Amino acid sequence: MKTILLSMTAVAAFIPCGAAFAQTAALPTGQELAWSSAASRVGAFKPRPWAARGTNVTIAIIDSGIRRDHIDFAGAITGGYNAFTNLTGTAAVNDTSGHGTHVASLAAARANGVGMVGVASNARILPVQVFQGSSTSDFYVARGINYATSQRAFVMNLSLGGSTMSPTIRTALQGAQAAGLLMVIAAGNEGLANPSFPARHASEAWAKGQIIAVGAVDANNVIASFSNRAGDARNFYLVAPGVNLIGAFPSAPNAYAYMSGTSMASPVVAGAAAVVKSAWPYLTAPKVAEVLFVTATDLGAKGIDPIYGRGLLNLERALMPVGTVTTVSSAGTTPLALAPSTSGAVAIGAKSLAGEGGAFEGVVFDAFGRDFAYDFATKAQDLRPDSVSILATTLTNRMQATLASVATPGGTLSLMAAPAQTAGGDTSGGLHFAGNQGQSWAVAIGQASPILGASLTAGTAPSGRLLGFADHTALFEGVTASVASQQTLDNGVSLTFGARLQGEHYKRRGLNWTPNATSQASSVEAALSRQFDRLSLGASVVAIQETQGRLGDVDSELFGLSGPARTFAIQTDVAWALSDKASLSARMTHSQTASQLGAGASLVSSISATQATAYAINFAQRDLLAKGDQLDLAIGTPLTSRSGVMNLLLATGADSETGAPIMTRRGVSLASKTPEQRFEAVYTRILSQDSALAFAIMARQDADGIAGKEDQAMMVRYQTSF
Repeated sequence: MKTILLSMTAVAAFIPCGAAFAQTAALPTGQELAWSSAASRVGAFKPRPWAARGTNVTIAIIDSGIRRDHIDFAGAITGGYNAFTNLTGTAAVNDTSGHGTHVASLAAARANGVGMVGVASNARILPVQVFQGSSTSDFYVARGINYATSQRAFVMNLSLGGSTMSPTIRTALQGAQAAGLLMVIAAGNEGLANPSFPARHASEAWAKGQIIAVGAVDANNVIASFSNRAGDARNFYLVAPGVNLIGAFPSAPNAYAYMSGTSMASPVVAGAAAVVKSAWPYLTAPKVAEVLFVTATDLGAKGIDPIYGRGLLNLERALMPVGTVTTVSSAGTTPLALAPSTSGAVAIGAKSLAGEGGAFEGVVFDAFGRDFAYDFATKAQDLRPDSVSILATTLTNRMQATLASVATPGGTLSLMAAPAQTAGGDTSGGLHFAGNQGQSWAVAIGQASPILGASLTAGTAPSGRLLGFADHTALFEGVTASVASQQTLDNGVSLTFGARLQGEHYKRRGLNWTPNATSQASSVEAALSRQFDRLSLGASVVAIQETQGRLGDVDSELFGLSGPARTFAIQTDVAWALSDKASLSARMTHSQTASQLGAGASLVSSISATQATAYAINFAQRDLLAKGDQLDLAIGTPLTSRSGVMNLLLATGADSETGAPIMTRRGVSLASKTPEQRFEAVYTRILSQDSALAFAIMARQDADGIAGKEDQAMMVRYQTSF
């Protein structure tokens, strides 16, 4: 039989700890934190590792036994085995050398407010005694390995080694490998180019990535002078703190000592493996090892090298997603889309409320199949405008209309080409034809046609975002083209027919970094109006079709819908001329959008039919303070969803044994409980033939349909032509 040595260099001064024992889950502070440098340096006290802490995972410590009544092991020890006496139970593994107690504490000492804390402070410890004094034989080591294998410990720590290979120990390790255990083995303390055995078995094919060889670094993360290097086991070699580490010592229930060696580095890695396993119980030993390998901090020569192997253990990084992050839907696994979906103003209040309630919370998976909590609401970017942008649009429209009323020449037939600059800098223009028989038609590029965009009665309609189906959503903010025809009949009756087209709405919002998330909308519209002496009545219908969007939303793959969204809307108007210079008008809008199914890898399985309504009341007064000025006051509710359900099918977890996604169905109501109430006041004054000044204020209650949200804005704008 060969002699196997403990991988420890020396024992330094004892450190008594007289504080009373108190079990706590609080992060270590003060002395406990200072004495837990190894766990702290590898990230064990970061939020993700600390949340896991090795719960429900057993670490077999194949060593010299343990001081079972030490205060840092209260509630941690599960059973025990003495390879010399073949006895089981905690009483059979009494530690006399101190090595096993120290090693066990570095792996899993409890966070109890005293002493120190191990990397996996909630893991179970299975002490297996294979040493008497400081030496043993391969027979007893193998017997201990076999016992740990039979007890189904997930992680096995062996802080021991020898200069030559032992077939007996190798056979025992092969049995552990076949049973699915992960073996963490100290590399040895001879300062050699290669690890000692049995750590050196890590590079052999039969190990299948289930053996991690561990070297030691000092406080500066430099390889310790005594530590054996990675050498030919470099692909399966990690380093961890292993110099002057404080750990539990068996001389008293509250005793601690400094020790150095790869023996001390190895349990740090074993504890980390237990933490990863506890976070994802379905991970196999090879996957846990590979997670630790690929997330290690690179040291020494770039990449895998013969000194540091894969690098320094980094537990914080090991609990973060690795590789491509994917979502799971009814269509299978798909990479998490970078492009967000965008939500217009119609249903944003209901969606925001649902998001705050966790309706969009699920999980995503990394390259190792590990599930991570993820709130998909972060992929729903708002297109809802704030009051400032609303006022800017309102003032622009009002001032352009005011200046146009001054500049437009009269006549019985006119052909007008009107170039303009849109907000995005694109050139727009239109042609408007008018005849003597009450007929007119218009074509516009880059803007709405002057017929479709006309107010109910010139200069009296409420400002933009409160009236008109298109103005309630983001649908036609960037109109690409429009065409319209109007026929004026006898008795003040007018008929209007038209169509609009809008393309690549998302790009027009300035989000050019997501060119695939675009939508298009087209509509066919018809209106009938009648003008009495002082009363104007109107009604219109519009059929809208959107691709890759719904009610102004722009869908990415994550929330994609199958086929176009089809909406039918009815709008009624009434205006009363109070005098030659004052008017009162109102508009009601009701729309219904047909149901849709989810598309491809979408998390949306379907959306039911959706109804939305809006209203606005407007008072307008011309020549209030000066000739040509105008005051507009408007109150109302922008187009808001009043019914509908978005049905989701998303992964909300993973099976603890298989890792298979747990799919959950959720229904998200699209009905706004608190529709926005809005007040606008706009005063416009003509200063000259080509210049105007405007003032505007806006107040929104329950803004965007979110209860209690208030939003106010004031704006002054001057416009002139050069």
